[in-house]
Amino acid sequence: MSGFSFKAVGIRFDYLHAERLQLIPPQTQVAFNVNLVIGPNAVVRGDIIEIPFSLAASSNPSIVNISIRGALIIQGDPRQIEDIAKSVNSGKSPQFIQMMIGQYVFFEVNLLLKELGIPPAMPIAPPPQQRQGEGTTMYA
Repeated sequence: MSGFSFKAVGIRFDYLHAERLQLIPPQTQVAFNVNLVIGPNAVVRGDIIEIPFSLAASSNPSIVNISIRGALIIQGDPRQIEDIAKSVNSGKSPQFIQMMIGQYVFFEVNLLLKELGIPPAMPIAPPPQQRQGEGTTMYA
């Protein structure tokens, strides 16, 4: 995200669907197939861009299906917003856009799985261990 600075970043979920098809049989390995599509029809309004996305996730064996649709909304410098829109609309979303959407969406997937009583699809990484003698900076 070098060179980019935004006034505001948010997410809007337009559609959430999670369906448990069956209980997980004991001692069963579950694999998830996840398809995340970003764009290509980003909408610019002045200094705001809306980047649509959709996610479809299913498991093997067939235990759960999840569908999510929404938009990443960014407010920033109009020139940067135009550059982002051109990239997204050409089918080449910048990596930092993919990361932002991925963070929001995969958190939501894990939340939906938890509500259905299914273990998380993607384990949440613990924070990195501090080396001895390093302090922690906290901001309020």
